[in-house]
This record gives sequence, C-alpha cells and structure tokens, in this order.
Amino acid sequence: MRKTVLFTGGSGLLAINWALCIADEFDVVLGLHHRNISVPGTRTTWIDMESSNAFAVSLEKIQPDIVIHCAGLTNVEKCETDPQLAQHANVDLAVNVAIACKEKNVKLVYISTDHLVSGKKPLVREEEPVSPMNMYAQTKSEAEKRILSISEESLAIRTNFYGWGSSYRDSFSDFIISNLRKGQSISLFTDFFYTPILIEELANVVMQLLSINASGTFNVVGNERISKFEFGTRLAKRFALNTELIKSIKFSDRKDLIIRPIDLSLSNQKTSTLLNRTFGDVNEGIEQLYRQEQNGSYKKVTSMIPYGRQDISEQDIQAVVDVLRSDWLTQGPVVPAFEKAVATYCGVDFGVAVNSATSALHIACLSLGVGKGDIVWTSPITFVASANCAVYCGASVDFVDVDPLTYNMSVEALKIKLEKAKREGKLPKVVIPVHLSGQSCKMESIHELSKKYGFKIIEDASHCIGGKYKNEPIGNCRYSSITVFSFHPVKIITTGEGGMAMTNDQALGLSMAHFRSHGIVRYEHEMTHAPDGPWYYEQIDLGYNYRMTDIQAALGLSQLKRLDEFVEKRHAIAKRYNETLTQNWLTLPWQHADTYSGYHLYIIRVKKNNGVIDHLSLFEKLRKAGILVNLHYIPVYRQPFYQKMGFQKEDFPQAESYYEEAISLPMFPTLTIEQQEFVAMVINGQIEALPVDDTPKGFQNIF
Repeated sequence: MRKTVLFTGGSGLLAINWALCIADEFDVVLGLHHRNISVPGTRTTWIDMESSNAFAVSLEKIQPDIVIHCAGLTNVEKCETDPQLAQHANVDLAVNVAIACKEKNVKLVYISTDHLVSGKKPLVREEEPVSPMNMYAQTKSEAEKRILSISEESLAIRTNFYGWGSSYRDSFSDFIISNLRKGQSISLFTDFFYTPILIEELANVVMQLLSINASGTFNVVGNERISKFEFGTRLAKRFALNTELIKSIKFSDRKDLIIRPIDLSLSNQKTSTLLNRTFGDVNEGIEQLYRQEQNGSYKKVTSMIPYGRQDISEQDIQAVVDVLRSDWLTQGPVVPAFEKAVATYCGVDFGVAVNSATSALHIACLSLGVGKGDIVWTSPITFVASANCAVYCGASVDFVDVDPLTYNMSVEALKIKLEKAKREGKLPKVVIPVHLSGQSCKMESIHELSKKYGFKIIEDASHCIGGKYKNEPIGNCRYSSITVFSFHPVKIITTGEGGMAMTNDQALGLSMAHFRSHGIVRYEHEMTHAPDGPWYYEQIDLGYNYRMTDIQAALGLSQLKRLDEFVEKRHAIAKRYNETLTQNWLTLPWQHADTYSGYHLYIIRVKKNNGVIDHLSLFEKLRKAGILVNLHYIPVYRQPFYQKMGFQKEDFPQAESYYEEAISLPMFPTLTIEQQEFVAMVINGQIEALPVDDTPKGFQNIF
C-alpha cells in the first residue's frame, strides 16, 4: 500500500516539483491555503494551519503518513518590514503543524533554510552554532528548534534548491533563462556563495532519510560551493545564451538590502555518510534541467481555471489517428457516420455536419428561404452568430427580450412583439430562440405562436446537445424546422471546430447539404439536365465551403459515446455550486421543470446595490485569483455593428439587467471538487486569493 505524503505550502515551487518527483510512488496531497493549482498525478485540498486543532482536522481527513512542511514567508525584506507576519508564517504555523503531527503520530519534515549560518566560513556543518542575522533567519531558526523540541522524531532539512518554476511564479533558473532569451541583462552577485541542489535530488535524498526513519537536522545540499554569478553563467552556457548579458555585482554594492550572510554554503557530509551516497555537482543538475526542457518532461504547473475546456481521451486521439492513417481526410465515410449517430441520439431524421455552428445557422436560414426584405428575430443574449446568420442572407434582424429567470427568449415578450408586428405588417419570417447555457426555451409555446403568426423556427441549441425538453432530446425538431448544435472545444462535445443542423424535413436536409458544399450536386436526379459524362457535376445554388472533415467527425463520433457522461458530470458540478455558493447577494441559475439542461454554462448574477460587492469587482477578483470567468453574453444590440441599425437599450430591460449582473463560472467535466471549492471560497470571501501574477518581486535583491 502506497504511503500518503501531505505538503503544506502546496502551491510553492518546492512542493510542486517535489510532488512531481514522487507522485509515481506515493499518494501525494498538496495542501493549499491561498492559491488553487492542479498538478498531474496529485490531489489537492484546502488546509487550515491557524491552529493545531484545525490542522489536526486536516490530518484526520487526509490520513497522511508524512507531512512535509514547505509553507512559510521566504522574502527576507518582507520578513524584516513585517516581523509579525514573519513570526506568524514561519513560527506559529510551523508549531501548529508540529503539535498536530505529534498528536496524530505523523512523521514531520520541516523545510528549514541555509540562512542560519554566520557567513564567515564555508561549508558549515549541522552541529555548528546558528547565527541568524535577520528576522527571516531568526524565525526559521526558532521554528526549527521548537519543532524538534515538540517531536524529536521530526526531520529538519536545511537546504537551498533550484528547479523549474510554475506559470505564476518564476524560479531563479527561470529568471535567468527567460531574461537572457529576451536579450535583457541581469546582475548576479560574485561574492554571494551557496551550495544549491536540484529539487529532484533533494526530494530523493529526503525520501531516503525517511525510509530509514532518520530524525534531527540534516544539510541536504549540493556538492559544490558556487557564487550566484557562476551559477548563472554555467546555466546560460548550457542553454546557449549570451553570457555577456550577465553583469557581475558585489553584495556590498547594494546598500538597500537587508543584512544577511553572503556565504550560505553548507556541508552535506553528515547526510552523505549516513546514506552512503554522493551528491551531484551543479553541472549535472543544470544538464538535467536542460534535458527536461528539451524533452518536455518538466511541467509548468498552472493555477488558472478556465470557464470551459474539452475532455479528450486516448480513445478520441486514436479515432483521429485512425482517420489520419486512412485514405480519407476530408469527405470520407466518417462524416455521414457522425451525422447518423447524432441524428439517432436526438431522434431526428437528418443531420448535416458543417465546420461551425455559425455555418449551420447560415445554411439553415438559406434553406428556409431567408433573403432580402425578410425579418429574423432572435434573443439579444447570445453570441453574435445567432443574428449574423440572417444578415448574411440580406435579411434584417430584431431582438426579443429575455425571461428574467431562464435568460432565454421570453414567451410573453414574444407575444407582445408579434401582436405589434402583425398590426404594422412586419412579422418575422424566422424566429431563432437560443437555449442559453443548455436549458431549452419554452419551445411548445413558441411553436404554438409560430402556427398563429406564420413564422419558421430555428433552434440555436449550440449549448444543448445532451439536454432534454419535456423528457425528449433537444434536437428532435418536434417544435422547429431546424435545430443547430455547436461542437466548439468549450461545448458539451467537441470536433475541434464544428457544428450540425438537425431536421425532420428531407428537402431542408438536402438543401442544407447543398449549401454547405458550394451548392454543387453530383447525383443525376438533382441535376438540371443529363450529365455530360461520369465526371459531371452542377452548381445549382450559390453555396459555401462549410464542410466538416473526417478528422473532425472522428473526434465527434468518439466524443458522442461519452455525451451522457459529460452531461451527468456537468449536473454534478452545478449541484455542488448550488450547495456551496451561499451568499444572499448572488442569484443562482434557475431550471424550469420541463427542462434537463446540457449545462454548457453555469451563470450567476450579482444583485445590484447589494451592499457587499458589485458585478465588476467580483469579476475582477475572480480573474485575479486565476479563475477565468467570462460573461455570456454582451447583448448583441450593444455591438457597434448593430448599434448602426438604431437599437435602443431601453427596449430590452431584462437583457440590460442581465448584462449588468451575469458571470459565467468554470463549468467543464474535468473541473475538480478542489477547484470548485476554491471558486466558492473566493466568491464567499472565505479566502483572499493571491493574484496569479504575483511573481516574487526583487529577484535582484537576493541573486
């Protein structure tokens, strides 16, 4: 049975790289406090170290065999200017962790520092007296002593490491490489010495110490005493970068820096003797960094949570590879197979696959005869394609305000607008209801109105495949002439780019198939006269190249097998959001009893004048925390192109209210519970998340 290792400070450079090193052999849990991250092969969880009791609760939940305490404040200048924060972050939290580990009989590894030395001699051993010169060193020294007094079984590791950073925080190595690649000069100290060790080797050594149940203080450092300048120069040379951009500087020249030892070199003799091993030198470590970048084996861990993303399986990849190895890439047998499979799923007669939902909307309008002088109505809360498709045909466009609960086209607003349009002789030829976020419009009512007022219906169901209306699949066209799906990567299933138009009308199906492929026909019964020969084809309409490829269709066909699974996962995510978003100034999505949503989007609204936070502030707060929320959508009539047509915001009060309040939260099948917890905690104000661009300032201060 694999042992479980819990890292505190789980979003830090050390914890992330260490976790990646041991994830194949251990069950790794990254304990998070301020920042959400996702690291392949590991779990994440939120931990509270503010008291020993609180941390003990985390230990009960996680049941780790080992805790590696990496959390702390390492910015020397910050520790000096805010000693209370330094005391809390470096001592109080560490003591709380130690007490809880002692109580629960969990092995504790405390990551100390090499700043405890006097700096007056090289290669200091563990038994020599410490000489903390600043608040950072004082707090780390105090924590080390108190932890070992609480539990003699604990390990205190004095070290100085290097490795790759994350997408939100550069390491020393990243700093050097990225700046030199940009042609920017950097300054590194020639009189500041240390004994750095590659994180992979550090991790390996400490796990060896744990395997023999070692305890006490150990120096786990590299085999070579080196200056920061020399380290940077060697790194630059191996990565074929311009070493002339590295300027030498002496620590004594920097009068603005807090005093610290400038020889941090430690001896690893005790550790080396106990484990009967040698340590690699700097050149070997740099070579490993180089190989990792060359073969892509290092991972820049990100803390970003997108609002949506695809879920691609090995089966999906293989399906595409099979097509790439076949005789057909563009117009082969897989596209019709995909069309038939989607049609069968929806219970509809015909599916016409195209390169985007926008194209599907266009050919749907063309096939219904939309042209110059015609009028098409749609919802203002949609992507611009729902309106553009009519403009492509030369028709004029108008909008119907939305329902205040579903944000779909309001049936009541549609009735009023139709009555007025009838009196004025301006009835629409086509109405395009948009099933926003995956929830169907009230299609039965809209269909009844279509019979009364004589318009055709195209359902823009781009968000909806896998959803249901009145217990029947959306896309069956029971209440419409044509239904359109999107297979964009953030949608329910994906073909990369792609879409499909569904219909029960054979004539419409044939018409759309012609329009997607230049308006060309190849069958004799569709031609205007007998063919001249077997090569013959005819263009009978002005069509377009809107075709889907077999490559795309193969991906879609494979994805379709998991459609129900995807929708179920989206419902589970929506349920968790509903349970965890507790603020009374939020409006959560409302679902009509007649609908089963595809849940492409999870849209919250920030009530105006709530006295807590406004719409823009919450949006920016979430973005700064790496939660890439979005707004679906800016009302179409607000776009400059449509403003030229004379639309007035006052005509659409519900759409305006929606636009002032709506935010789309992350919603995709692989969204983890921990990521959702992070989103909820930021919204509920339970944590003050760090901005994702908080790369530590002042590399020049310490390098």
